[in-house]
Amino acid sequence: MPALWQSFILSAFLGGLIGWVTNWLAIKALFRPKERWHFMLFDFQGLLPKRQKELANNLGKIVEGELISVEELIKKVEPADIDPLIEDVMRKNRDDMEKRIKDFIGSIANKIPFFNLSADTLVKSVMDRIESELCVVLKKQVPMMLDRAAEKAAEKISVQEIVIEKVCKMDLIKLENIFNRIADKEMKAIIRLGGVLGIFVGIVQWAIQNFIIAAM
Repeated sequence: MPALWQSFILSAFLGGLIGWVTNWLAIKALFRPKERWHFMLFDFQGLLPKRQKELANNLGKIVEGELISVEELIKKVEPADIDPLIEDVMRKNRDDMEKRIKDFIGSIANKIPFFNLSADTLVKSVMDRIESELCVVLKKQVPMMLDRAAEKAAEKISVQEIVIEKVCKMDLIKLENIFNRIADKEMKAIIRLGGVLGIFVGIVQWAIQNFIIAAM
């Protein structure tokens, strides 16, 4: 009986150890080894280092085809988001333009003090009207400008190419560290699950050897 129980414990232990190590190696094999490793007739390299370019191409297709498009991104910008920018630009340019006009009028009418005095009021009134009208006109054009910008951007910008370039240049060690931080608990759970399943398989194997095969 002691020998039977010893074989039971040994089978469960070895099964759990094999399951734990197998899952641990499987997770590590996602990123390591970075360089191709040769052993006799076998070549081995981590999944991501080996297929980084293929992963980049597939990821780029998925992102551009299923998740993000340039047109959708630009269409997220609404006219209401642009209106304050128009007003700000008009205000800043108006100050410079108003100064230039006043200087021009002043240089012509510097011999007529009363005209020079009223020029400030006149120019300010005219500039107020111009600024107001231009803002109205430009705000009406914003939706069309956004649509055209989306079309032009879609012609010149490829999300797929950007994703491919970024993924191909990605530091895999940094990516591994990020992956470990995000999924650390889940990865440990998978490794522990491998150990539990290994124990179960070891027990089943022990039962088959000692009862079914022995009975035959």
